[in-house]
Amino acid sequence: MFNEIDKQKALAILRIFETGRAKARYDALAVLDDGAGISYGFFQFTHRSGALNAVVKKYLAAGGKIGRDALESRLRTLARTTKPAIERLSHDPEFRKVLIAAAASSEMREAQRAVAEKRYIAPAERVCRMNEFETPLSLAVVLDGLVHGSFGRIARLVKGSTEQELITDYLRRRDAWLRSSLRLRKTVYRTEFFLGEAAKGNWQLRLPVTVKGRKLTAEDLDDDREAAGFPPKSLPETSKTEPQIPATEIPADEPRPSILATAEAAFDQVDDVVTGIATRTERARSLWATVAGTLWQTLWAIVAFVAGIPREIWIITAVAAAILTALYLYRQYSLSKIRSSKEAK
Repeated sequence: MFNEIDKQKALAILRIFETGRAKARYDALAVLDDGAGISYGFFQFTHRSGALNAVVKKYLAAGGKIGRDALESRLRTLARTTKPAIERLSHDPEFRKVLIAAAASSEMREAQRAVAEKRYIAPAERVCRMNEFETPLSLAVVLDGLVHGSFGRIARLVKGSTEQELITDYLRRRDAWLRSSLRLRKTVYRTEFFLGEAAKGNWQLRLPVTVKGRKLTAEDLDDDREAAGFPPKSLPETSKTEPQIPATEIPADEPRPSILATAEAAFDQVDDVVTGIATRTERARSLWATVAGTLWQTLWAIVAFVAGIPREIWIITAVAAAILTALYLYRQYSLSKIRSSKEAK
C-alpha cells in the first residue's frame, strides 16, 4: 500500500524529531530529557519503551561480539524500565561507548532494522490498512504516535468519516494532551508539524518540508536508501493484536506507556506492584506506631491523673514513651532510605 519512498519520508521525519538529523545513523545516541533515558540507533530506540532492550538482546542472539561482555552484564538493568534503572544506564559512559561501537557491526544494524519493523513499521502499516488510510502523511502520523506513545488511547476518541477528518481530529486531541502535560508539552513540535502540513493540504508529503527547523529534501532520502530500507533480511514474528482507530478520557498527566509491551515490561510492572506494597506496608507500620504511641501517652496521663501519681513521674514516663516512638520511626525511615539506595543501584 505504501511504497519505499513513503516509508523513508516517515522515518526521516521521526529521525528529525528525535535527533535533528534526517539521515539514518545506526550509532546515534542521546539521553532524552523526557525521562525515556538513552535513545539509540537509526530509529532512536529508547530504554523506557523497551525497544533498546529488544535491540541489544537481538544483537547478542545474532552473535554480536563488539562489547558483548559489557552488554550482557547490563541486561538485567536494561530490562527494567524504572526510573533508577533508566538513570543508571543514562549515566553509564561504558554502556554508551559500547553501543556506539557495536553500531559498526552487521549484527547490530540487522537487529535495529528487525526491531523497528516489528515494533513500529509493520504496526503502523496495519493501522493504515485497517482504516483505509492511503496518504504518506497518515502513515507518518500513525508511526509517530506509535513511537512517541499513547496512540491507541487517543485514537479511540477520534471522530470523523474520512481519512483527513480522522487524522486531523487525532492530531488535535494529541496536541491538546501533550500541552496539558508538564513533561510532554516540550514535544508539541511533532503535532505542530503534522497539523501544519494537513492545513496546507500536503497529505502526500511533497518535499521539501521543514521539520523542527530542519529542511527535509528528496536528496536526503536518495542519500539514505540503504540505511532506511525495509524490510530487513530476517523478519521477526509480528503480533496478532492489531491496533485500530475508532473510550475513555486520558488523564492529563498520564505517563507515556510502552509500545507492544514485552515480557520484561510485564516483569517491571509486577516488580513495581510488589515494591509499592512493601513501601505501603512500611508506611502503615510507621503510622500505627505513631497512633499507638499517642494513645499510650494519653492513656498513661489519664491513669496517672486519676491515681494521683506525682506529676513528675508520669511526665517522665510520657517523655520516655515519646522518645521510644521517635526512635522507632527513625528506624523505619532509615530502612526506607537503604531500600531506595539499593533500588537505585
